[in-house]
Amino acid sequence: MTYFALDTWYQIVRHIRTELRIPIWIVVNLSQPVLWLLLFTQIFKSTFAIMEVDYLQHFAPAVVVMTVMFGSVWAGMGMLEDIQMGVLSKMLATPVSRLSIIMSRVIGSMVMLVVQALIIFLIAVIMGLSIASGIGGVLFTIFLIILLGMGFSAFSNGLALVFQRQETLIAVINFISLPVMFLSSAFVPPDFLPRWLQIVRQGNPVEYAVLGIRSLVNDGWIWDNIWKVLLALGLWAIIAITFGMFMFRKQTE
Repeated sequence: MTYFALDTWYQIVRHIRTELRIPIWIVVNLSQPVLWLLLFTQIFKSTFAIMEVDYLQHFAPAVVVMTVMFGSVWAGMGMLEDIQMGVLSKMLATPVSRLSIIMSRVIGSMVMLVVQALIIFLIAVIMGLSIASGIGGVLFTIFLIILLGMGFSAFSNGLALVFQRQETLIAVINFISLPVMFLSSAFVPPDFLPRWLQIVRQGNPVEYAVLGIRSLVNDGWIWDNIWKVLLALGLWAIIAITFGMFMFRKQTE
């Protein structure tokens, strides 16, 4: 266990340093959610005000989720780079823990994304967002998005190992990412969604993250809502990480 922890730690540091060397990726990943937060809240503010919905309170939690989801779903690109540059094959020739290779990527991607999510929260608060659950709610929100992001990061790494081509992975990620957001109540309150979407969103992990964070922001500590979100996101993280580890073992045997 000690060797696994050390192996994981050193590789997490490596992944973070790699990301910091290319700050443009951080800027691009952060700029889109910020743009959506600034524009959408102004565009739809008057429309939803008629329906007595404060769109900033509704949409800001979804933007936090978007930041993490859109960032973590591209985590598999790093795995592909290591495969193509021969880094992975060299690591496999060492006694490094195999499990730490995939887990360090999952955890490393989340460190940067949590910081970005906090920046989104700060911008939203400056714009007038009120958080009913206070600082504790923000910290608990971080835990929820970590579960969501770890799931998408592991899933992305698993897909990278399946396809082993950047073009294919990019196509699949683009096919998945935006539809997953629109198949939730991120943009529109649940009561305004069509019946078929009400059913589909029940199996969407993004929906549970949005509902959980929105509940903490608008309603406070309503545990009847929170435990369901925790269960759903916990299952998503376990399933996705299991998939990522399975594909890693299968492809590196």
